[in-house]
This record gives sequence, C-alpha cells and structure tokens, in this order.
Amino acid sequence: PLATYSLPNTSSYTNYSNTYRQSWSALSDPMPLNVHLLTFEQLSPKQYLVRVEHYFELNEDKTYSQPATIDLQMLFKSFGTIGEMNELILTANLPVSELHRLDWMTKDRESSHADTFHQNLLNATIINLNPMQIRTFQITIV
Repeated sequence: PLATYSLPNTSSYTNYSNTYRQSWSALSDPMPLNVHLLTFEQLSPKQYLVRVEHYFELNEDKTYSQPATIDLQMLFKSFGTIGEMNELILTANLPVSELHRLDWMTKDRESSHADTFHQNLLNATIINLNPMQIRTFQITIV
C-alpha cells in the first residue's frame, strides 16, 4: 500500500496542479537536439559550473553531426544576466587560457599543437560545439 496525503483545499488533481508548481527547469530555452547539458552545479550563490556536450560523432548523422551554437545567456535567463563567463578545462580546475600543452616539431616542420581555444569577442555567451566536443564554463550571475 502507498500512503498519500493531500491538502484540504485541493479536492482534485486538477485543482492541485493549477495551484502548485509540479515541475521546474533551469533552462529558459530548449537546447538543440544534439547538445546535452552535462553539468549544472552551483558553486556559490552567484556562480555556476556549466558543462555542455555535443554527443554526435562527425558524419554520424546528416543533420545532428553539424556544429551547434547555443547562447548560454538565453538558456539561463531565468537566473539573471551572466556578468562573467570563463571557459575551463574538462576537469574544471584550470582556465583554458592558462593551459599549456606540449608542442613539438613534426617531420614536415609543422607544429603538432592545434589551437583549440577560440574566444568569441562579439558575444561572449554564444558558444559553438563541434561533434563530440565537451566544453566547461564557470559563469557568474549579476
């Protein structure tokens, strides 16, 4: 047996569902179908760790294997305005801008290092995700 309880002024499910919120989402806008919100963790009252992933492989699907663009400000607008947004490495313990990878010369005298740090100066809250890419951000709400 399952014991259930009800408040006296809610005689039916319809009345209850009209009176009380039954679901909540941190997302204000829907995400693209090829993007997944992997982590949404509150670090302090105004800081959040956000990790998003593009979970299709390159050439896996004609439509969904394309790069995806999302605006984190529009996605989390119910929280307020994003005042600061820093991209971190996957483990979230170092800013991407401070990451120093090993670099060596190949046989054809080309650098082995591919610069994957792209900063969008036009609108810092709009990010691009390539297939199979995971990006981590620390956002501060003002």
